[in-house]
Amino acid sequence: MNKVFLYYKLQFKLFAALNCLIVLPLILIYLYSPYEWDNLYWLFLTFLFALKIIFYKEAPYKKSLTQITREKLQSELKRSPSKMEVVNRIEDMVTARDVALVSVGVFVVFITIIFGKL
Repeated sequence: MNKVFLYYKLQFKLFAALNCLIVLPLILIYLYSPYEWDNLYWLFLTFLFALKIIFYKEAPYKKSLTQITREKLQSELKRSPSKMEVVNRIEDMVTARDVALVSVGVFVVFITIIFGKL
């Protein structure tokens, strides 16, 4: 359970931004659109999938995180972190990003079920 909280702590900004960019417009469309949108949730799920495939590639992300993670761990631990600690935190951050994307996808499906569009 602590890992789940760590994942959301590490990627809270991404999670909040995706909720504002994906879940909120979906709710507004379902509430206020005069048109009947069949399978609209697939558009939002496809957008999430495209984000993962096109923009969130792991190798460049891991390289960009190395120095930042080392500095954050040094401030948290009050000592120089080992290479394994840095690698583990980077893996946690990559996993946290995936958890945030999946969570938003689950919210999209949940909202679609609530509005009876599924």
